[in-house]
Amino acid sequence: MSELYNVWKGKGKKVAKAFSPMVGMVYEGQDKFFGKTVLGILVEMFDQNDEAVLRCRGGVLISVDKSSLKIVA
Repeated sequence: MSELYNVWKGKGKKVAKAFSPMVGMVYEGQDKFFGKTVLGILVEMFDQNDEAVLRCRGGVLISVDKSSLKIVA
């Protein structure tokens, strides 16, 4: 047992945090067409063209740039 302890002792592994937006959370992002900053709930994400869809007040769906998403606390 001590052999295993000595082998693994001091060998910590670091795990990188991955950013993957969660559907249903509130995000802020840049409008893909007009460049305005919008605030809304994430509804859908598309990996092919790096865009996400936010639902803003009044139920309006707006397409935003996926890389511009910032979570609102």
